[in-house]
Amino acid sequence: MHGKTFGPAILALVACFCFSASPGPGESYEELIARSETAYESRDYDATDEVLDRLIELYPDRAEPYWRKARNVYIRYEDLPREKKPDKDTLVKAYDEVIALSQKCMEKDPDDGNCYMWYCVGLGRKGTTEGTFASAMVAPDLEKNMLKGIELAPQYKSASGTANTLGDLYQMAGQFYRIVPEWACAFPIRKVVGTCGDLEKSVEYNRKAAERDPNRIEYVKELGISLVCLGQKRDDPAKVKEGLETLGKVESMKVIKKSDEVDKVHAKMLLQDPDLACGYSRDKQQDQSKEKWLKD
Repeated sequence: MHGKTFGPAILALVACFCFSASPGPGESYEELIARSETAYESRDYDATDEVLDRLIELYPDRAEPYWRKARNVYIRYEDLPREKKPDKDTLVKAYDEVIALSQKCMEKDPDDGNCYMWYCVGLGRKGTTEGTFASAMVAPDLEKNMLKGIELAPQYKSASGTANTLGDLYQMAGQFYRIVPEWACAFPIRKVVGTCGDLEKSVEYNRKAAERDPNRIEYVKELGISLVCLGQKRDDPAKVKEGLETLGKVESMKVIKKSDEVDKVHAKMLLQDPDLACGYSRDKQQDQSKEKWLKD
């Protein structure tokens, strides 16, 4: 009697529990996207990928699942401190996957700025991982797609504040125009490199990012770095002072994403050694010398 009464109920509960971690058979596109976002916000990237793979299978012409999957590939490594990152070949392979997924996203919807943002993230990280020559080679393509993404003005924001596509694009531009050296603007070097740095633009874009979301540690950190670099290059102590004060704010800011913990450590590192500012990147320090950029 008890087996007949409670057996099906127990099985139903087990089935309910199992489906709570996996896409349900009758869920709509919107419901699956919401499920993937919930898993992302919980930093359960494996669960997010499970839902996204299902979305790609069911809706192969939709762009959104591709940039979301690209984000998952990237973030697994970006959350790690420099000393805990895997070897160069593993990282390059991961960034190639980010690029490939983002390209598919762009093919599905050329007007989705999220696709361009993650394409540039993959391209940029691959360049800085492979070295200065690789960074120089990808710079023109990165700049073109980055500016296209900004022009499209994507409005995606995560509920927790860990993601903000337009703010992230602004921050990316701020970092780009700082790391690509200004000396590359000189003819004929500009023709070799294909683009060049601009520290005023770097500060401008980082200010836009910090104004869009003043609670994001990386936006504040990057603004401080660009201000320090600009002050150093222009012999402007006031800009250096503003930059150091901006970096000093990071310590008391609330951590909202895993990489914020890395950025807090790096902000302290830059306060102790401001000369690192111009070539700073979260993954590794970049050599901005002409010799490296043109002969590496």
